[in-house]
Amino acid sequence: MDVVVVGYVRTPIGKFGGAFKDVKPPHLAAFTIKKLLERTGVDGKLVEEVIFGSTLQGGVGQNVARYAALLAGLPVDVSAFTVNRVCSSGMQAIIEAYREIALGDASVVIAGGVESMSTQPICVSHEARWGLRHSIGRRFELTDLMVFDGLTDPATGMLMGEEADMVAKEHKIAREELDKVAYESHMRAWRATENKWFDDMEPVEGEFGGVKLDRDEGIRPDTSLEKLAKLKPAFKPDGLHTAGNSSQLSDGAAALLLMSEEKARELGVKPIARILGYSWHMLEPWRFTEAPVYAIQKLLRKLGVSVDYFDYYEANEAFAVVNVLVNRVLGVPYDRMNVFGGAIALGHPLGASGTRIVTTLISVLRRMGGRRGVAALCHGTGGGTAVALELI
Repeated sequence: MDVVVVGYVRTPIGKFGGAFKDVKPPHLAAFTIKKLLERTGVDGKLVEEVIFGSTLQGGVGQNVARYAALLAGLPVDVSAFTVNRVCSSGMQAIIEAYREIALGDASVVIAGGVESMSTQPICVSHEARWGLRHSIGRRFELTDLMVFDGLTDPATGMLMGEEADMVAKEHKIAREELDKVAYESHMRAWRATENKWFDDMEPVEGEFGGVKLDRDEGIRPDTSLEKLAKLKPAFKPDGLHTAGNSSQLSDGAAALLLMSEEKARELGVKPIARILGYSWHMLEPWRFTEAPVYAIQKLLRKLGVSVDYFDYYEANEAFAVVNVLVNRVLGVPYDRMNVFGGAIALGHPLGASGTRIVTTLISVLRRMGGRRGVAALCHGTGGGTAVALELI
């Protein structure tokens, strides 16, 4: 059974501590659900399932997807659940929606991703729950859940950036190559913004208590290779990744409305794209930035096609090393990868990015005249995920 995309949308991406700094994940997700239904004209009563990916769930409350569905005004009998595959969470939500529809368990599903890195709590130890009568001989530490749950590898205890540096050094990638990826990301994102090419973005016009944001906050049109070269390593003294060639901490949400092709025809809803397939691959945890290469390779084998079968690629710029490897190993040309910029410029709201790169891919294909594309990203604990689609 063919599974089609009939609607796609995202919020602008807010900087860490920026416009969305006080907006909780369920509210960001609910915004995309509402806008998705407005864009498509589909009655919310027809939705059978809502699936959202979210990485940072500490202090967020029960089942982000379910609460978002209720906030968006969907009927109480609409099922909903939340998935967590770290940065691939939003893409995993799309895969789960695809499976439900392909198996005949549902015919109308909203799939998305959301993250609010700005609102993540800083917590005391669990020991406090059982009583701390005094501090003699004790040191009390606070844990930043944004860093602990989102940016730290539980298997090694290292920051994700440290591991990205290890992979870059193993592949003998020069700092200049990484900075070039970053520079192009900002220039492309700025060009796409100025030309209003992000047709997936819905501006926030007073929602969330008066917030207004009509573009991604992290883009720096005034950056240069010279400025990027002056930045110090962010993770190790001799490291290759900096604040400039790594993705930004961000807040945002994105969503797709998926249907069986038969249901879309029945409702008179025009399909936009067809999901062709998906894949994932796991490596040693510290090698996570290599994993998208293997996920894409696996997807190509699964579909029986070559790299050139697809017109455009979205490879999430968690760290610039990812994009250098996709270019080097797979041979994906830079002029067909992240042509509207990527997470280095736009931002990387962890659980949302897997959906965001798909909505951007659809925008790219429709604007640039392509037909088929692949979106892929890495995720913590050693994984990578990929989805292929074609316009209808």
